[in-house]
Amino acid sequence: METFKKLITGILLIPMLFISCTNESFLDEESFKEITPGINRAAITEPIVLGYFPSWSESWATTGQGSKLRDIPEHVTHVFLAFAKPNLRYQKGSLDITGTGIQTPYGGQTLKESVSILKTKGIKVILSIGGETYWGSNAAYDINYQHIKDLVDDIGFEGIDWDFEPNGGFQTIGESINVQRFITFFNESRALMPKGQYIIACAPAGAGALGGLNNDDPSSPFAHSKRNSVTGESDANLFNATSPNQAISLFGFASTGHMIPVIKTVGNKIDLIAYQGYNTGAATNRAIMYDSYKHYANQYGFSIAAGTHYPDEPWGPYFTYNYQNMANLSSHISSKSTTDGIMIWQMLLEGASSSAYGYLYVSSQVLNGISESQAIANAENYPESPYNGDGNGGDGGGNGSGCSANQWNSAVAYTNGNEVVYQATLYRAKWWTQGDIPSSNNGNGKPWELIENCDGDTDGDGGDTDGDNCSQSQWNSSTAYSGGNEVTYQNSIYKAKWWTQGDIPATNTGSGRPWEFVRNCN
Repeated sequence: METFKKLITGILLIPMLFISCTNESFLDEESFKEITPGINRAAITEPIVLGYFPSWSESWATTGQGSKLRDIPEHVTHVFLAFAKPNLRYQKGSLDITGTGIQTPYGGQTLKESVSILKTKGIKVILSIGGETYWGSNAAYDINYQHIKDLVDDIGFEGIDWDFEPNGGFQTIGESINVQRFITFFNESRALMPKGQYIIACAPAGAGALGGLNNDDPSSPFAHSKRNSVTGESDANLFNATSPNQAISLFGFASTGHMIPVIKTVGNKIDLIAYQGYNTGAATNRAIMYDSYKHYANQYGFSIAAGTHYPDEPWGPYFTYNYQNMANLSSHISSKSTTDGIMIWQMLLEGASSSAYGYLYVSSQVLNGISESQAIANAENYPESPYNGDGNGGDGGGNGSGCSANQWNSAVAYTNGNEVVYQATLYRAKWWTQGDIPSSNNGNGKPWELIENCDGDTDGDGGDTDGDNCSQSQWNSSTAYSGGNEVTYQNSIYKAKWWTQGDIPATNTGSGRPWEFVRNCN
């Protein structure tokens, strides 16, 4: 998927290089049982927040240890584990992944444990097949679908993602031979992995559902003949993808429309399309790609994750995703679906003041009803849930805490008196509420009431005897704080991890940041 993609745009056979960026002991016995046939592991009941996880970046782990994969925060709902070889060979029951292309630093037994740990967090792990690297020879198409299914079953994956990039890019994906290959992938894999029991996804080009010269759908509102009315632009930049434009250049790629014949043939066999809405040049209207796929999703019933990229897009960059346009795109999606969402390449990327996890958290909040401004302000304040070996996603309790209530779920509507657990803290609803994150929506005029921390610290005061008031000193931008110092900022307590001065606590928490969120206070 992603490693400096080479997407050739030219209807006039003018090549454009699109570069993408990859190279590329068990828990309890119940945790590792295969899912019984008939259980709908493909059901999507909440907005999708999906990220690619590069297996080659995983850290070492063994039974009871955390790792980069195991520590994925819980606002992520789906993971594409990248990548397996299309022509992988695997012996059922062996847990030997040496012939699969998966590049974790440990073997299949430990990978199975990692997948199960994420499952306890409610995160679905899907095996991504192909990417840029593994489609470079004819041997790649010697696919043993039974071996793929056996690997999925043994490790506990929810299903597979066909990340099809013939010869390492999208420049030829619209040719008839590759359209037919894509159709075959779905027919053969779905024959072994029934709908409702396995997720079958794909990650096509972002322009794949827009009408192209070679692959078009005249009946679609996004047909090639309708490109000017849809975009409001002339054809001046139809084949000039690097020139500033709203969306007209999206109709000029060699990959444009390549998914139309695939969807029309096997659309009812697809659960999820996580299109790659990046490395698409200078076009700024990225929502049009979602809308074109949504046109077909409404007919065939699959879900959509709009693909985004943590800066910078490798080709150019001519467009940069940021907190604001992640929020804008998520708002657009939430206005049209309650279960579609966002995908990102790839979730471990981060910079000096932002991260892919922060991008996904912005989208997660907006998709679940939080305002764009509030989501952006909380971008890097996402709850971390590192695995600490307790078998429950690292929070030390049987249900995620020491409390007996269920974990808060953004898709559930709660009424007065309902209690939930969120971030190892017990909250009680004061009135009807749905999608309001308890930790940021408790107190006067807000729907949640903080009851207690689930480690036995009643009132959430960390042992203070004066109740849950903000007893620590207010943060001061001119004061230097050292590791362990606690401050109050905007009705929350923060603890310094190391020396810091002038760093606003609310926007400087998380990995690599000087502040740690402790609790809310009144």
